[in-house]
Amino acid sequence: MVDRRSSVAALAPLTGVLFVVLIVVSFLVGGEPPDPDDRVGEIVEYWVDNDAANMVGAVIESLAAVSLLFFAASLRRALRRDEEVAGVLSVAALAGGIVAAAGIGVDASIRFAAADFADDIDPGTIQTLNAMWSDFFFPMVIGMATLILATGLSALRTRVIPVWLAWIGFLLVVVLFTPAGFFAFLASSLWILIVSILLWRRETNPTQISAPLT
Repeated sequence: MVDRRSSVAALAPLTGVLFVVLIVVSFLVGGEPPDPDDRVGEIVEYWVDNDAANMVGAVIESLAAVSLLFFAASLRRALRRDEEVAGVLSVAALAGGIVAAAGIGVDASIRFAAADFADDIDPGTIQTLNAMWSDFFFPMVIGMATLILATGLSALRTRVIPVWLAWIGFLLVVVLFTPAGFFAFLASSLWILIVSILLWRRETNPTQISAPLT
């Protein structure tokens, strides 16, 4: 008989892959957003013409946040299993996932509000919402950086992920807080995708759970 609990645990890390797919789709459906310093008329026109697409994108983005929470929980499980002193790093990784997911949820809310009321409220308000949405990134950066840093530090001792991937993560953490942070966020999503697949492989191959990744 198949152990359903084991099956769910084995599939849980793949929520990281689902997160990446959903976050990419959420931004693709809305098209290219206007810059905060564009003319008010251009900004309002974008949100009016793409209102439905951005509301759908906001919903998909919210689902991505849910997926990230499940991935962070499965990541904490893997870190706790491999840590000799369970606690700080696994909790930090989970906390980072929670903060990042909350930031994504707020980002989706601002986006949804701008799209939903583009026809009904003052153009200046739409411009303000657009500016807020364009520059709303610190919660996501803080959360993602914490998740990656905690996982990387744990990997240096436990090899829960390859050491080379941990060092790439450390580099991403630094770049996340620079003007190139947007591109680092995209790269961080790819990092999560790779970690997600590696953890899934460990769950589906019992011999890898006790053997460090190299």
